[in-house]
Amino acid sequence: MAQAKQAMVQAMVAHVLQHGIADASLRPLARAAGTSDRMLIYHFGSKQALIAEILIALTALFGQTLDAQVSASRAASRTECLSQLAAISRSAQMRPVMRVWMQILAAAAAGESAYLDVGGTIVAQLLDWITVHLPQDDPDPAAAARTILVMIEGAVVLDLAGRGDVADAALAGAFAR
Repeated sequence: MAQAKQAMVQAMVAHVLQHGIADASLRPLARAAGTSDRMLIYHFGSKQALIAEILIALTALFGQTLDAQVSASRAASRTECLSQLAAISRSAQMRPVMRVWMQILAAAAAGESAYLDVGGTIVAQLLDWITVHLPQDDPDPAAAARTILVMIEGAVVLDLAGRGDVADAALAGAFAR
């Protein structure tokens, strides 16, 4: 991606993190990028392609945040991996990202194919990230990654609904034998 186009995407990502993506329209995105709505279409081809670029950049941002806050080494246990990911995903720093993630899921649930495609890509990347951070000797890393992702997603939803206490109780007992 050309440097100027990349700078526009980063500016629009910042706008989306502040204002959400559910009602993203070309004019406010163009203002955030320092250009016109016509130039956005010129650079990205369509509003759908523009939104896809923003969502891809948001996915990368989430991955970079995870990588920056978690050791590159594997967790000692499933519980440690879950705990690390839960702490990051539920942090105040990640709240804007999680709010946009919920908007992506709502749009995917409404049948908007671009959001469904990006949502599937994000889930696949998260599963890969979790798998890489599980203990080397985990007996079933794919199943553990799925379980951890479901638990984190549920915790984030409960946090956003004001019931983090329910998530806390469930996470505290996770993987108990």
